[in-house]
Formats: sequence, structure tokens, C-alpha cells
Amino acid sequence: MKFSQKLQHLAQKHSLLQAHKFLKIFTSLLVTSTLFYTLPARSQTSYLGINNGTGYNPDPTFTDRSIQQTKDLGIQLVRMGMDGVYGNREGASFNWSARDIVVNKYIQAGLRIHSTISPRHHVDRDSNYEQWKANYRYFVRNVMERYKGKIFYYIINNEPELDFGKGTMTAQQCVDMTRIAYETAKSIDPNIKIESPPPTSPSSYILKEMIDLGIDQVTDFIGIHAYGGQIREGEFGNPWRLLAARNIRKPVVVSESGTISSWYQGSSTERENYRKRWFVIFGQQLKRYGYNHALFFDLDNHGEWAISPNFNPTATYYQIQDLRLNKKFSNPGFELANNADNEWVHFDNDDIRLGASPNVAFICGDPNGARGGNCYARLDSGRASRGKQIFIRRILGDVPKNRNIKIGAWVYVNGGATATLKALGYDYLDGDAEISKTASQKNVWQYLEITVPISRYWAVVELGTSGTGNSGDYVKWDDVSVVTP
Repeated sequence: MKFSQKLQHLAQKHSLLQAHKFLKIFTSLLVTSTLFYTLPARSQTSYLGINNGTGYNPDPTFTDRSIQQTKDLGIQLVRMGMDGVYGNREGASFNWSARDIVVNKYIQAGLRIHSTISPRHHVDRDSNYEQWKANYRYFVRNVMERYKGKIFYYIINNEPELDFGKGTMTAQQCVDMTRIAYETAKSIDPNIKIESPPPTSPSSYILKEMIDLGIDQVTDFIGIHAYGGQIREGEFGNPWRLLAARNIRKPVVVSESGTISSWYQGSSTERENYRKRWFVIFGQQLKRYGYNHALFFDLDNHGEWAISPNFNPTATYYQIQDLRLNKKFSNPGFELANNADNEWVHFDNDDIRLGASPNVAFICGDPNGARGGNCYARLDSGRASRGKQIFIRRILGDVPKNRNIKIGAWVYVNGGATATLKALGYDYLDGDAEISKTASQKNVWQYLEITVPISRYWAVVELGTSGTGNSGDYVKWDDVSVVTP
């Protein structure tokens, strides 16, 4: 998206996001800066990607610098608009020279391209609808044939409910144009994947309308964008609920995501700390909801959105570099210090907390209170209002795909509290699915175990309780186990 377009986009979206801003001051947590190459090879790679400006700025030097930083981030996907190739009308000529250079540079660098092909920005929007579709069909076929064997993923349009000076699109127009791209792609190379037009948010009205009109039948992935507070529990799961209500099983992806420091309060340092913490929670939420992959907005030159403006890395850049979304399970008994950036992350209710929860404590040096060893996790349900959900989550990475794993944990429930062990994110065709088991005994250590079918290579484990408002009530968790075949 061009800078001028993004400004207009932000202005129109601002009111939608205002209610979701994080206006509280949260406790800061330690952020490590370990370089990505010390992490497992599949920690990020093809799961995460980034938007940059090479769609409309094909300058070779600019492209080289974008590639260098993308690889430095340890990610493998890039979004590139199919700009500047002309062919905007049926029968019109193309000029591939500049775009060929960019595409070949990405391929040579081992990066995978997600290319936007827009019926609004890449072809003439003729007043005759059939001609508009013919223009788009002509453009799409030529692009896909030109880059057959090089580009295997196309995003259809961008935020169709916003104008961007080219007019909005209806849900039916989105479905029609996606069908053109989908049928063309499959006729050229069945390996080409299509992402449906991603709306401005997970709960945009046009997403529901497109699903009702059968967008799932002409696409490989359901696309969305997610910014700011849109990654909270209630909203980020909306695409899955829409699909489940219609008995549709389809992977969902995020092709734009991010936040800006001016949405937060405090000093410039504090605001940047809140911003980089957002990406930690975003990574957790991606896995919790089984999203197939996600792309950040933006790498280099979109004002506040850039994580490396003019290729100067920010603290957020290094936080993304240090995301550990496929970390192997460890520290089952809580005997070691917890890193809340990539181990057990604190959540309260559906808030996206940018720091430690006052209702969660990791207790050490208490062998009498632990089930084994000296340490355990304590969730103070008595400190929270009745019904408020308190939980800690951890991504279980690098688990066997298409296999069953067993997740177990010991729990001690005191007073009027309850405790539930859950598995989430394990089904990438139904990201809102969950498996759970709730403790039924009080004032004694009880073992809970669930069997979880893994459809990709991760699951998210949740240890939770519910607020009682009664002082002294708590839940203790200890000795978590993950057994793989």
C-alpha cells in the first residue's frame, strides 16, 4: 500500500481502532535480543512475512536493502504489489523489465513472494462490469503465466471496503474477481494459491458478506488484516466463528498487521516498548487461533508503521527478530525463571496485556507449596472480580504434524476457585476449536490430561482459572507434561 494510500486508510480506519487502543500503563517485561540465527530453523521462516515498498519502488538498490533486512529478521515471506507492468486493459501491452528484476532478486535470495493483484489499482475499472472483469482476467492471466514457477501466492485486492481513490468494492464484486483469479491460477498451475480480498479487520462487515456469497469456494485462504486491539480474544476469533457457523473449514491468514507507538501513552521509550510488546502478544494470538501465516506492516518507509524507517532498525524490529513461535516445550515444573515473551505469557480475560498480570505469580523457594520441586505457577482468582478469566498460555512448538499428543498438568484448587487445562490453535482449519478438562477436586493435587490432534506443527496450552472475588482463593499449577508419539 502506498504511503498516501496508507494515510487515507489510517484516517478512515482510525475510528474503528480507537476503541481498541491500549490506554493503560502496563508493567514492562524484560525483552531479550538474542539473534535469530540462534533459534531453531523453523522458528519463523515461512510462517511470518512483511510488507515493503518494492511493489511501487522497484529500484534495485532499494530491493537489495529490503531483502537484506527481511532475511536479517529471519522471515521468508514478502508482499509485493504487481505495480508498473501496465496491461491495464484487455489487449494492452505489458512492460515487465523492472518487475522481473525485483522478482528474480527475491527468488535468488530464497524469499517467497505474496503478490497483490488488484482489480482496482492494476486494471481499468470500466463502467461496463463485464469489461472490467475482462480487463482483470487479461491482467491476471498474463501475470500468472509470466511468473509461473516463481510466484505461487496471489492476494486479490486490498481492503475492498475502503475507497483509496478507486471506489469501494461490494462483496459480490470481490467474489467475482476472486473467482477469475482462482480459476485462472488453477488452469495455469494448480500449485498457485489465492488469498481472498483481505478486509480492514477480523470483524469487517464485508468479510461476513463475502463468506455468505461463497468466497470460500473460489479461494485457498481467507485473508484479513489485523491492527491494534483487533487481535484481542473476542475480535481475532471472529473469522473462525463466521466459518464455523456455515460449516466451512478453510485456513485463515493475516496479510497486514501492526501497531504504532502514537496509539499508546507515556514517554517515547514507553510507547515504543508497548509497541514491541504488541508483536509478542500478536505472535501468541496467531498460534492460539491457528492462523496459517501472517505478514507485518511495514518494513521501511510508511511513517510510523515502519519497523525500520529508511532501513534504520527500531526496538520493534529487534523484538520481531527475537520472536520464538516454534520454541520446544521446556521448564515443565516452573523451576526456572519464566520469560513472558516466549514462554508462559500472561492473559487476563480478553485483554491483550502489555505486561505482567497482577493476578499471576511464579512462585519459587516453596517446596511445601509445590507439587514437586520448589516452584509452581499461582493464579490468584480471589484477587479478580467474579467471572474474570485469568490464564497463562504457552506455544508448544515443533510437535509432530497430523499426530495426537498428550498434554497433562497437575493443579491444586483452593476455596471457591475452578481450574481448566486447555489446548488451542491445534486445528488450522478451525482456529477457534479447543479441548479442555476442568478440575473437580478441591485442596488436593489433581492430574488433568487431554489428547490433542495436531494438524500442523504446534498447539497452545492454557492453564486457567476464573475470578471469584473472594480473598484467599487461588489455583496452583505444576509439572506440565507434553507427550508426543
